[in-house]
Amino acid sequence: MNVTVKKRKNYFVQRNLRTIIIYVFLFVMMLVVSIFNDKFFTLGNFKNLLRTVFPLIMVSFGQTLIILTGGIDLSLGGIVALTNVVCVVLMKPDSPTGFILPVIVTLVIGLLAGVLNGLVITRGRLAPIIVTLATDAIFSGAALYMMPNPGGSVHRAFGKFLTRGIGGASPLILFLTIFIVVRCLTNRTSFGRTLRAIGGNEGAVYSTGIKVDRVKFLTYAIAGVLCAVAGIFLSAQMNSADAAIGKNYAMNSITTTVVGGTAMSGAIGDPLGTVAGAFIIAIINNMLNLFGVSSFYQFVFQGLILVAALSLNALNKKG
Repeated sequence: MNVTVKKRKNYFVQRNLRTIIIYVFLFVMMLVVSIFNDKFFTLGNFKNLLRTVFPLIMVSFGQTLIILTGGIDLSLGGIVALTNVVCVVLMKPDSPTGFILPVIVTLVIGLLAGVLNGLVITRGRLAPIIVTLATDAIFSGAALYMMPNPGGSVHRAFGKFLTRGIGGASPLILFLTIFIVVRCLTNRTSFGRTLRAIGGNEGAVYSTGIKVDRVKFLTYAIAGVLCAVAGIFLSAQMNSADAAIGKNYAMNSITTTVVGGTAMSGAIGDPLGTVAGAFIIAIINNMLNLFGVSSFYQFVFQGLILVAALSLNALNKKG
């Protein structure tokens, strides 16, 4: 019995080694930050941190699903911008139910944006990086056309509930719900196993009769919906919309996903690691802000982090 338990523990550690290392690194980083900020380990700070990082986590979940297939999506930031603008433009702050239709339409817009990516990539047999680079311009341009300048307002009760409701726990509840769904989808279903198989060897999966295009199509559609959730949350958080809000989300989501242990080559990764990656990036940015480092150098630092993460993944693959 003890031998069996030991084997299971060893298997668990081997299977989740990347994620364990990432969380150890995150915990050490949090300890370091707490030395410079004695209010870091407070409930209020963690609530603020989650509200700040929530949109990035949603976008990164979508990017993780796509990268697991061996693809990449550079249009996620454009979808965030478009859904943010659509949500605010349709919002009726003075109506008791003025937020219901905008939220539904925004989720549909996100879904349709993902569907467009999925259709062009699977039906057109085109490279995801080229397709999504083009659609990012379309989505961002549409957002800018609808709202050339930042503005608008959100239904007050809806915005307050989404960002600070239930004793400030609304973002946490929403995050946990979506996280459980996404992780179960990738780790506990045949869909998730197929995602990883496609990322490992798409040709071999295709030869078994599995409908590869359908799985990839659904992956991009799901990513679009997750970006819509991020766009809606940003609307509530800012109480306005900005067509330029999504310009960094695509690159940041790639950085977060890779830092979280997902291999750019596909097949290997876990949404649990992606969550840690998002918090690592957010905490690093907070540290740089604390030390008065300019935003320019913050982008440089994020680029260095991405290069380092990619290098570590390459070394692990060779090993």
